[in-house]
Amino acid sequence: MDEIFRLFVSIALVAGGILYVFHRIRLPAVVGLLVSGVVLGPQSLGVLTDPVQINQMAEIGIVLLMFSIGLDFTPDRMVEFRRAAVMGIAQMLICIAVTAVALAAFVPRFAEAVFLGFLVAHTSSTLMLKLFLDRGELGSPQVRLGLGISITQDLSAVPMLLVIPMMAGRGGSAADFGLATLKATGLLVVALAAGRWIVPKLLHAVMRTRNRELFLIALLVLCLGTAWGASAVGLSPALGAFLAGLAVARSAYGHQILAEVAPFRDLLVSLFFISVGMLVDLGTVAGFAGPAAAAVAGVLALKFLSGAVPVVAWGYPLRTAALVGLGIAQIGEFSFVLARSGHGVGLIGDRAFQFFVLVAIVTMAVNPFLIDRGPAVARTLTRIRWFRRLASRHENHVPEAVTESMTNHVVVAGYGLNGRNLAEALRSLALPHLVVDLDPDAVRRARRRGESILYGDCTRAEVLRKAGIGTARVYVVAVSDPRATRQTVQAARHESPGLHIIARTKYLSEIDALRNLGANEVIAEEFETSLEVLARTLGCYDLPRLRVGDVVARFREDAYQALRGTSPPESLRDLLGAVLPALEIATVTVAGGAPGAGQNVREIDLRGRTGATLLAVQRDGRMETIPGPDYRVRSGDVLVLAGTPGQVVAAAQLFDPAPDSKPPVPSPAPGVAT
Repeated sequence: MDEIFRLFVSIALVAGGILYVFHRIRLPAVVGLLVSGVVLGPQSLGVLTDPVQINQMAEIGIVLLMFSIGLDFTPDRMVEFRRAAVMGIAQMLICIAVTAVALAAFVPRFAEAVFLGFLVAHTSSTLMLKLFLDRGELGSPQVRLGLGISITQDLSAVPMLLVIPMMAGRGGSAADFGLATLKATGLLVVALAAGRWIVPKLLHAVMRTRNRELFLIALLVLCLGTAWGASAVGLSPALGAFLAGLAVARSAYGHQILAEVAPFRDLLVSLFFISVGMLVDLGTVAGFAGPAAAAVAGVLALKFLSGAVPVVAWGYPLRTAALVGLGIAQIGEFSFVLARSGHGVGLIGDRAFQFFVLVAIVTMAVNPFLIDRGPAVARTLTRIRWFRRLASRHENHVPEAVTESMTNHVVVAGYGLNGRNLAEALRSLALPHLVVDLDPDAVRRARRRGESILYGDCTRAEVLRKAGIGTARVYVVAVSDPRATRQTVQAARHESPGLHIIARTKYLSEIDALRNLGANEVIAEEFETSLEVLARTLGCYDLPRLRVGDVVARFREDAYQALRGTSPPESLRDLLGAVLPALEIATVTVAGGAPGAGQNVREIDLRGRTGATLLAVQRDGRMETIPGPDYRVRSGDVLVLAGTPGQVVAAAQLFDPAPDSKPPVPSPAPGVAT
């Protein structure tokens, strides 16, 4: 037992320290885990000399990883990424074919060359998403396409795991391959049937107990039991876990299941990468320096081109294609899963495995720096005639006569939710406008609906000129890519110095940069959301709408500075701190013979005598809001008063002074605007 404790404490200390250093120097965590394995392994510190136990736990990590991937493949998500799936298939076929042909002369069997193509084809979706998240581009087209391509790659790992033993010569004849395929198909049918009719009922019964321990045990039985069943019939345990994930993907508890599995999955998958790093032989790797550098360059170029070409061929601009290509230009997690499987059945030897691990680690390490060079790479592509010609095949601009005749119009960049709503409003008001978007499918759909829309990249000056930016009155930037927003604002300001530019951004931190680049107005989503929350919160206290509007307007005027770190004005703080607990709104019925009965508002002088405010008067079922100074109060009127509790009580005495009268009712009358 002491040995086990020593083992895990050593792993935690070394891996934790290395991951912290890698985080500080902005290198991927996966690379840090692989390096941790190298440091812990027999070739370095020698903390782990017998990795059998670690490998067994790592295999469970892979099972949980495949289970979570299955959970992610809901039917809705598959439909959402159907376009990117086509690009992903094309990307993988290009990688496999080029790698197999290039390496056929250097490996003893062509099957091994194809298998190495499998390894090159995969991308780390975790690394890609993390890098784009750091750049604030999760809603951008390149992320949607890159994620769809990587999901397709993840899904392809399932059949690849199935055929690896056969490629190694352990699957027997074609009949054996057909039998294995039949088994996998049968298991898939059983999983889908169970996911529709059995698993949801079982999960519902477990959830009704409100017992978290029982829920976790049920998940382990479902995931590991299916993996064990797949292994028992001669299939990969990872395939069984994937099918188990598919079985519960449609249930109402899919998100909760994923949340419960994620911590165990992440921990055990970390052990998997550490176990891979332990297999690195430093002496062998040291002799690969020259060939590895050439292989890294070749892999990066191949991954970039295989990702960029399908995106351009589909009709996206070169800038998007370049960022997608760079985003997938690394070797991913599932490549290590496949490599371990192939190495285990003898499909690749020890030296080939060592070479692959070295190349994979380097591609992951350099990928963040490549993505930063995305715009420069896109500009380089525009100078290559073949790429420029491929991209121009899909240009479907608005006719020249339309754009040339436009003047004093609105140009809208981006046809997402904000862009569509704005375009619809402009169209309903018969205001001239033109939308610019770089999604060819969205452009075609909008064109069929009669929308004036131009296909193109709004960051390019020639596209803006085509949209008539020089004669436009307003330019609204509603794209989800922060870098593209900055570039298009700068380009538009250069083309039209007098143009009014309104830019949307997610974060308050972008406001100064966009204004410096030429934006007249910047709308930060997180700030406007906070104002809406403020308005609705104040509304819960029955404040008059005018007062709420005044607070929000003053907050909007001052809070940009406040949210950047300076404190709000004293008056605003005092207002927000004092108005809510102090203000009361109440109703009182005017009694006959009361001092205020029969007098007009000026004569009553309610504010001067009591400090309260008369908000409205209800008479004969009709409501008079904010009555004027000549409005005469009558017996039987219902008055809506606002003020502090003492002010309201004092005001009520003017209209119903009898000692036995009811106190003012602390709630607004029906129909009062609050």
